[in-house]
Amino acid sequence: MKTVSQQRKPTSADGDRFARILDAIDANIAVLDSAGFILGINKGWSEFAASNPLSDGSLPRQVEIGANYLQTCATATGEASENAQLVYEGIQAVIAGNKRSFSHEYPCHSPKKKRWFLMKVKPIARSKPREVVVTHLDITDRYVAEMRLVAKQQELNAALWQLQDMAEKIKASLGGRQFSVPAPAPLSLNDHQLAESERMKSLSNREMEVLSGLVRGERNSAIASRLNLSRKSISTYRARIFEKLKVNSNVQLVALMAGS
Repeated sequence: MKTVSQQRKPTSADGDRFARILDAIDANIAVLDSAGFILGINKGWSEFAASNPLSDGSLPRQVEIGANYLQTCATATGEASENAQLVYEGIQAVIAGNKRSFSHEYPCHSPKKKRWFLMKVKPIARSKPREVVVTHLDITDRYVAEMRLVAKQQELNAALWQLQDMAEKIKASLGGRQFSVPAPAPLSLNDHQLAESERMKSLSNREMEVLSGLVRGERNSAIASRLNLSRKSISTYRARIFEKLKVNSNVQLVALMAGS
């Protein structure tokens, strides 16, 4: 009696089909080996590189198959270097097994459009040495919507401060007399607000100083100069703040502080 195999060996046709599936995903995807070399890319990755040539008109070669993506991040210069350093450290941590995954939001503007992307790094299960999948998603629409929400919250906060200031002036003009208005019942915090409060308490004094700069929109280099620290130290503090407050971007951080 023949036994039926419980597994089927993959064929070249399977590989082609999986490649087509990756090409159909609306994201830029690359696979890196344990040293950071690019083993494979999908159509979205190659098309993005082709549509974003360098200043001299040539195509970027540091993101094609065979290039070392980690080395590219480590040697980045200019305004992009801060984000590149965070990406380098995040990918290294996933490859080393110190993190299950890594995500990072960053700006990637073109001459014609402001753009923001979300990068995610995850290990390939049972790969030895460990290989990782790097995915870049265009989150511009979501980012712009969040920025508008933050702006509205800031406008509301400013209006509330103006009302409070007006109330103080009216009180002073009345000679400090009090209106016979019953005091409102104390507001109780819900579970979500309590959790946010506890996370804020977990920040160290130095992390609070860095948080203040991030909320004001300061760059890492400016915060580092003001606090007499290195940019790498600020990047480390920023990562800790994000982890403790359960946020993934400066926009979410500002929204959290505006609502607290």
